Amino acid sequence: MVFTMLAGLAAGAYAVDALCGNGRVACRTDAVDISHAAFARPWLFPLACLVLLGLGLCGTLAHLGQPLRFVNGMANPGSMIAQEAYWSIAFGLVIVVDLALTKVRGASVRPVRWVGGLIAAGLMVVTGLAYYQSLGLPAWSGAATVPLFLVGDLALGAGLCALLDRSALANDNVAAANVAAGIAFAAVLCAFGLHVARIGLDVTGLLIVSGIVGPLAASVAVAATRAGMLPARIGGVAVCLLAVVGVLLARVAFFAAGLM
Repeated sequence: MVFTMLAGLAAGAYAVDALCGNGRVACRTDAVDISHAAFARPWLFPLACLVLLGLGLCGTLAHLGQPLRFVNGMANPGSMIAQEAYWSIAFGLVIVVDLALTKVRGASVRPVRWVGGLIAAGLMVVTGLAYYQSLGLPAWSGAATVPLFLVGDLALGAGLCALLDRSALANDNVAAANVAAGIAFAAVLCAFGLHVARIGLDVTGLLIVSGIVGPLAASVAVAATRAGMLPARIGGVAVCLLAVVGVLLARVAFFAAGLM
């Protein structure tokens, strides 16, 4: 849970940033207080993602229990935990390069962000595949598993982009990414709910609350911020927090279904 949530935040944010530019847009000063916007501190985005990825990998080490198991896992490239480690290492290296360049240049290098976004997408897919290939757990080996992690991470990442830059939701692309990720995540929740119901399990309550808190409430917060009903700062916090809680509840339901 720690790895999928924290690494998913970082990976999803890089994927969304690669497409939307993390909200960097020429904003009107009467609409957004640009003096406090995160693009005044462009190194904040890669730094936050690096910290999140590092903490997530600490969760993976704790999950394995001892360092030798990590060494054994890395020695078997075909294992999914090794694949997660390889993609995470590659992603982390790109973030380090991005952080260094951004700190020196005072602005992000877009090709680096695009490479980071591609590697992040690979990490998100591999994370989902790690559970999809658990053939002994019918709740996890369904077709909705990979989209549940991929789309969930994109929803997390879109929320993080909104949090790190107070002007992000003034960017049509970032606002649309948050709403689109929410709609896609709601569809995936329905698909996963139907799958677990078909095999006789019931996590409907958690999935419904996840859908209300995440896709629905987060999209309402985006719309309220865009309409000026919420200050940009509060709107960004609300969107990110709602996305995190929504995805967290969905993953609680996912892992719980695997234990039933």
